[in-house]
Amino acid sequence: MKGKTVRSRRNTALFPTILLLAFLLVGSNLAQMDVLSHLPTASQACTSFCLDNGDHCVFGANQDNTVDIGLLFVNKRGVSKTGWQPSTSGEYARWTSRYGSLVFGYAGYQLAWAGMNEAGLMVSTMALDKTREPAPDARPPLLSPFWIQYLLDCCSTIQEVIASDARVRVADIVDHYLICDRTGACATLEFLEGKLVYHTGQDLPVKALTNTIYQDAVRSWQTGSVPDDSRRRFAMAADRVRSFQPTDTEATVNYAFDTLGKVAMDFNAWRIVFDPAHLRVYFRTNKNPQIRSVDFAKLDFSCGSPVMLLDIQADLSGDVSDKFVPYSHEASLHHTLRFVEQYGRSDYPPLVLDVLLRGLTSFSCTDNPVSTTTGRLVSYRPLIPPIVTWVGLTVLRYAGPIWIPLTVLSLVFVIWRLTRGSPLSWNIRLAWVLVVAFFGPLGLLAYVLVSWKRR
Repeated sequence: MKGKTVRSRRNTALFPTILLLAFLLVGSNLAQMDVLSHLPTASQACTSFCLDNGDHCVFGANQDNTVDIGLLFVNKRGVSKTGWQPSTSGEYARWTSRYGSLVFGYAGYQLAWAGMNEAGLMVSTMALDKTREPAPDARPPLLSPFWIQYLLDCCSTIQEVIASDARVRVADIVDHYLICDRTGACATLEFLEGKLVYHTGQDLPVKALTNTIYQDAVRSWQTGSVPDDSRRRFAMAADRVRSFQPTDTEATVNYAFDTLGKVAMDFNAWRIVFDPAHLRVYFRTNKNPQIRSVDFAKLDFSCGSPVMLLDIQADLSGDVSDKFVPYSHEASLHHTLRFVEQYGRSDYPPLVLDVLLRGLTSFSCTDNPVSTTTGRLVSYRPLIPPIVTWVGLTVLRYAGPIWIPLTVLSLVFVIWRLTRGSPLSWNIRLAWVLVVAFFGPLGLLAYVLVSWKRR
């Protein structure tokens, strides 16, 4: 009889531990699911270039795509962020944004296609079917558009961008990138056969990129043997970049838009021009050909104001810096659902996208960040995987009004029973309290079933 009692107590201690571990295991598996990783690329036939205008670069980018919806986001400095996918060693990426940024997004908040930060770093994305992502390793991975946001959060120079490859692995990519800083230094970043290949300085004879491996596009342009594919757009952009003569800002911006118009496809969706010297962004779209501008001096990148967004197709003109509206999860989720539907990927469960976007909006922000992660990425191993926390946030959002009172009542009942029932060790009691606090009524149900079985 005594042996049976001992075994029963061991089972009592073991059950909540197994339950908690099972939940964490499920969370880890969810974190490794490629939930957003196989979203169709937002870039189909795009062109980017940099015009050297004296001591700075003016950057142009075309988004040629039949899907033309998009949002502009004003991202804050001082925001602590984390990736949701673990490295092979079980570590996640974490950083605190050093710079505010304005980004153009397809898939939703924190998932950038192109953008510029306060330091004048500019990034644009172009599809490349020969891209082969790096194999999983000890570097924590970041989904491609989230990686772009990380670069804008933390980097001010091309050297910093290239150096970041040692700390983070870009995951689930089908693109390559043109990145320039305020001084006019640029780099193309490509992932070929699982390795980062970049061109900068003397290895970058012309600052342009389309949808062909950079080295192949340059070879065709220099030899004059240009086939009728993306290399033709590259050659046109390269010729325009080479023939450009420094001039005043207005003329340079107009020249950039004229160049974008010459290389645009019939299904051009957006045309964007970044002016880092004056921290201004200009854009026009297929549904609104009026050129609109955003002045960084009129944006608030501090935590004292909400994150702001703007529909890229809004019927506006001129300076739209004051036309942004406060971010809402519902608006961002609605946009993301439209995006995946228009790409023919309506098989993505709305609840899964809801969880991820809710997690991306849960990052904390402080105007006076005191953190070792400010402006740089570190690897860390959290007690609870981020995706598990994000699932919990979603559950609380939908079931909070009922779930929280039931959890409190469940805790009261279990604590009362633990003080009046058969003697248990403090470790066992604490384990049950944690299980009920974490799982609420489900934890209470587990406690009742185990208690009943013990009798």
